[in-house]
Amino acid sequence: MRHSRIDTQALYALLVLALSGLAMAGVGAARTDIRQPVVRAPTPPEFELSVNAAGTELRFQGRVDFGLTAAMRDIMLQHPGIRRMTLDSHGGFIAEARGVVTVLSAHRIATHVEGHCASACALIFAGGAARSMGPEARIGLHGYALGQNRRYGMIDPQAEMQRDLAIYRAQSIDEGFVTRLAALPQHPMWYPEREELHAAGFLTVP
Repeated sequence: MRHSRIDTQALYALLVLALSGLAMAGVGAARTDIRQPVVRAPTPPEFELSVNAAGTELRFQGRVDFGLTAAMRDIMLQHPGIRRMTLDSHGGFIAEARGVVTVLSAHRIATHVEGHCASACALIFAGGAARSMGPEARIGLHGYALGQNRRYGMIDPQAEMQRDLAIYRAQSIDEGFVTRLAALPQHPMWYPEREELHAAGFLTVP
């Protein structure tokens, strides 16, 4: 009887411990269910798009950032009468610049620069159906500065550069000018004179 009483007490103690453990686990699970996951707001794009009162001109200012192509497509649905895009940008993501060029081409939109347009912005400018610039405007161009046959992960920079050069060629820009672009260093930025841009067909309006 003495041994049976001890065994019974031991089993009872184990049962209490087990139930306590289940209760603790239940409380932990409940707390986990109640706790809301942390949701981080996406970084807003670093550009502004505005349309003039007549609905004929689109003004772009800021970084050539993710979402620019999609935003332009939406604006064109709302304002199909847009005929010119004025640019003011130091550049950004080249993939978005290529996307914008497809929108310009699809709607036969001209491009214009009043102030500064460089790097990826210059590619957008080149995609215009007609291309003009104000008296104080500057257009900056630079190269990729890549080692020959060098690759970075899944991206082949040489192939990417050829995609951009193809856009220039499709816009009837002089082959000598395109060849020079291919040989440019990444730094410093090259700002061709207005006469040079016009002679090469990069600028179509004197």
